[in-house]
Amino acid sequence: MKNHISLFIFAIALLSGPVSANDLSMTAVKDTLASIPGEHNYIYVRTPLGEDEEKNYDEITFYDGLGRELDFAQSYGADRAGAIMAHHHLIEYDSLGRKEKQWLSTNTSFSYMSPEDLKGGVLWDYHDAGKRSYLQTNYESSPLNRITEQYGVGDAWGDHPARMEYLTNIPADSLRCSFYFIDDNDSLIRRGDYRSGELQVTKATDEDGKPTYTFVDKQGRTLLTRLGRGNQQADTYFVFDRFGRIRYVLPPMINDEISAGNLDLYAYQYLYDSFGRCISKKLPGCAAIGYVYDKADRVILSQNGNQSQKKEWTFTFYDNQGRLALTGLCSFNDPPSLDNSIVRAYRTTSEKDGVLHSGYEVEHFPYTLSSLLQVNYYDDYNFTTDTQLAFGLEKKGKVQYDSLYINHEASLISAQGRLTGTKIKVLDDERYLTSALYYDYKGRIIQGRSQNHLGGYDTDFYSYTYTGKLFARLHTYQIGNGKRHMEEYTYEYLADGELRDVYHRVDNAYRANHLLYYTYDNARRVFLKDVGGLGAYTMYTYDVRDQVIKTMCRFFLSEEISYNASPGIPCYNGNISSLAWRSEEDDTDGISKGYRFAYDSMNRMTDACYGEGENLTGNLNCYDEQVTSFDKNGNILGLCRNGAVGPASFGAIDSLNLSYQGNHLLNVTDHAKNNMYGSTTDFKDGIRSSAEYAYDLNGNLIQDLNKGISRIRYNCLNLPSAIEFTDGRTISYLYSADGTKLEVIHAMGDSITTTDYCGKAIYENGSLDKILLDGEGFVSFADDVSYSYHFFLKDYLGNVRVVYNEDREAEEVNHYYPFGGILASSTPSVQLYKYNGKELDRKGGLDWYDYGARMYDPVLGRWHVADPMSEKNYSITPYGYCLNNPVKHIDPDGKQVIPVPSPLPLPFYYPLTNTQSYRLPSDQQIMRHTSGKFAELGQIINHTPKMSYAFGTLLFYQAKNAISPEYEHQRKRDRRNKEGLDRNQANVAESIDTNVSGMMPNGDPAPKRDPKDKKRIIKVGKKVIIGLAIDRTYMELTNPDPTQDAYETHTNQVEGREEYSTDYVGDIYNWIKKLFE
Repeated sequence: MKNHISLFIFAIALLSGPVSANDLSMTAVKDTLASIPGEHNYIYVRTPLGEDEEKNYDEITFYDGLGRELDFAQSYGADRAGAIMAHHHLIEYDSLGRKEKQWLSTNTSFSYMSPEDLKGGVLWDYHDAGKRSYLQTNYESSPLNRITEQYGVGDAWGDHPARMEYLTNIPADSLRCSFYFIDDNDSLIRRGDYRSGELQVTKATDEDGKPTYTFVDKQGRTLLTRLGRGNQQADTYFVFDRFGRIRYVLPPMINDEISAGNLDLYAYQYLYDSFGRCISKKLPGCAAIGYVYDKADRVILSQNGNQSQKKEWTFTFYDNQGRLALTGLCSFNDPPSLDNSIVRAYRTTSEKDGVLHSGYEVEHFPYTLSSLLQVNYYDDYNFTTDTQLAFGLEKKGKVQYDSLYINHEASLISAQGRLTGTKIKVLDDERYLTSALYYDYKGRIIQGRSQNHLGGYDTDFYSYTYTGKLFARLHTYQIGNGKRHMEEYTYEYLADGELRDVYHRVDNAYRANHLLYYTYDNARRVFLKDVGGLGAYTMYTYDVRDQVIKTMCRFFLSEEISYNASPGIPCYNGNISSLAWRSEEDDTDGISKGYRFAYDSMNRMTDACYGEGENLTGNLNCYDEQVTSFDKNGNILGLCRNGAVGPASFGAIDSLNLSYQGNHLLNVTDHAKNNMYGSTTDFKDGIRSSAEYAYDLNGNLIQDLNKGISRIRYNCLNLPSAIEFTDGRTISYLYSADGTKLEVIHAMGDSITTTDYCGKAIYENGSLDKILLDGEGFVSFADDVSYSYHFFLKDYLGNVRVVYNEDREAEEVNHYYPFGGILASSTPSVQLYKYNGKELDRKGGLDWYDYGARMYDPVLGRWHVADPMSEKNYSITPYGYCLNNPVKHIDPDGKQVIPVPSPLPLPFYYPLTNTQSYRLPSDQQIMRHTSGKFAELGQIINHTPKMSYAFGTLLFYQAKNAISPEYEHQRKRDRRNKEGLDRNQANVAESIDTNVSGMMPNGDPAPKRDPKDKKRIIKVGKKVIIGLAIDRTYMELTNPDPTQDAYETHTNQVEGREEYSTDYVGDIYNWIKKLFE
């Protein structure tokens, strides 16, 4: 029996642009569908890639009679005979219908293939994996369907599964849990241990036998996470009050000692008001942060420890749609009560009117404002009369930008609901920088115009492909009345949307530089990468788990990364056992050099043993780096480092003992007697004192006597504004209120160097010095006319290993210690971007890397400012670098730790196409914010679907439990909003007519549909359905009720595109369920 179901299908309006695509006509589609046996259900999805009907991207998902997904096929091109090819992903189920085997993908024709044929293709394509070319999941024999074992891909993992055990607590050994509670006096009390059987315990053991325990009470609350084994166990406790609110998080260093001093140094502490809102949060070693809410439960005022000394508060005001309008600073002695007021900002008629000439008035906030930090403008462009910021047509003659001026030429298109401009303060200055953003009819930014801090203007122009990918970007720079410089990027893509080419042009050059070129293997992994178009290809080799195991650039550098293979100790849980490289630019005749690594039971790197030659057994210990001990929070207590002490001699250059007060560094003693040779980085023991380091109330380092730093001043963003040395030297920093670094002045005695940053343009003492190339190199300027290209060759961590010029000559070769120090075997430096591609400041002996949010000291292996996202991982010190595993993880911006990503094309610059959130964040937005962007990381993992680890689930689970209480309150409020409470005040409208309001039900501006746009074709069963936005079609089901899987599939697609709303889909799903009932 066939059921016809009526539903709404949303199609995305797509802009035309050049892109290669499959030559798959409707005739070919019908031939493909005709080959599918009649007993199989399927969903066929066609995504147009251009106005030409022949350019499309196609997908088919096959289901069995129970609605379970069997195979997912994605088209990617044609073979030499013209047949359409596809990636197939096979799934097998056990006798109870649970996913048992998820096979690696195989490439074959774009049609139905039997499971046996697909498995044969996988075994042929991945012969290195042996017979286990699939991820296998085993379950316990119970209705709970809980996972017990998960085997990774490859025969080598057949004896190394990740295991899950489900236990209950006992008052002994690894299953013991202390009983903490909050008494009637609001005090934290420990009363022995939980009795046997009161808690559920999940024991997760990774592939190397390293366990993690999670203790959960009967209310489903996580009370304890325990890492490690034996005497290396680290316990993190979560303490709740009687209302179920988290009050304390006790990191491992508490160790059941809950004195007031210990809590102040190590614990996370939270207080709430009578409405359940978090009004105070105290991070380890910092003063408390206070919060004040208005009647709409929004945080209006906040105050950190440094601000409390000055009676200063940070205010945040919203407009009548709940959009962030104003942030700034104000002062008063006692925090006001706003419980009976809804503080609201509203626009004035003039840009110079309103509070502090912001163009906004504020009601129900009867206090004087000191200064503005940022002002956001929406809906129109009345906020400025600066003609330099007005929409311009000067690039209309350029073909790729012609179609972008629909806003200017179509009077019906407006910026309603969009962020149209900002005014951002230059900190420690009285200036404000204004910018304006202009959109096309799909809500994409097509122009951006902004003032820079050097008295000039920057402009950006954007064009997009038919599918919405960035096709071209034009940027111009100018300071004052100086010469205007221009750079332009253009991008070309393959049929499946993968980036293939990037071209770069400077100042209307006749010929664009072929900046990047990618090719991909059959599994759609990067196979070749060429930077600079000079034939200096880097070739990537992968193992069966999609991990890079070898990179080779024939002219400069090759690198081998071992996981479960020699010469290091085999690791099956993703840790790197050894790393070897071979450079063509040093004097070792191509001899391999590298490290063998060792880890403790919490996967912290303890030893990096240097060696050379085959199996890294020659010239041992020349550049060893060893962490002799950690405390329970992961603070490094002992660090030893070898290096060059002469032209051809090596020895200990650092033997450090580090002492702490809480997580704050107190002093460092170096017992090494050798002096460093060459330009490497090592520790300088400048003074012997019990207090060589000091911190402010926000946990920022303010004194480092070993470097001769007498004082470090910080701005309101906890970014340095000045570093003062004891001998009178200074380093001064200038930031904007959004955290952008604008200027650095090095006053080193009689030498003063001023470096200005205008986007990617860097000026030295007023002259353009270089323009950075999206992380792949830079263009250096000798004067305002002549320039030259320099390209980066990076390793798997993003470290700049080789810098070469347009003649393919190496200008700089770098080698690094695991924690980021520079080996003495490196060549003299010609530029400042080194470890992880970050800028290294060596002037004055500073030797710090600038990651954006924080500065990193590679000599000590720690940050000097507390992690602004420390609540994403309570068990680790806020100052630890990359979970103390710097060869497996990176920190892109100083705020998040992620595993080393695959060498996908680096995300080039996209304009901010989504405006500021108009309401309090949703659950997913909160998760993304508080978990260090684990959500984005999950998307990366899912995009390479060969591997799925049980510990990925654990990582996300831990992140979920790290949500801060002030955001937990907003989570609860968001749920109430969804139930219909306080909708007007929170601006959460779930049932608005999209066409009338111009807003999607999820709060995002609704995309405008071009009547010329092509239709999206979706095939379900045997009927082609054509979706317009919004149009009614018919879905045909060839077997009863595969709607569950079909709904889940569609929901995933919807959630991946912010233009869609899952509210409509949920209504559809409920309607379908009711129909079948």
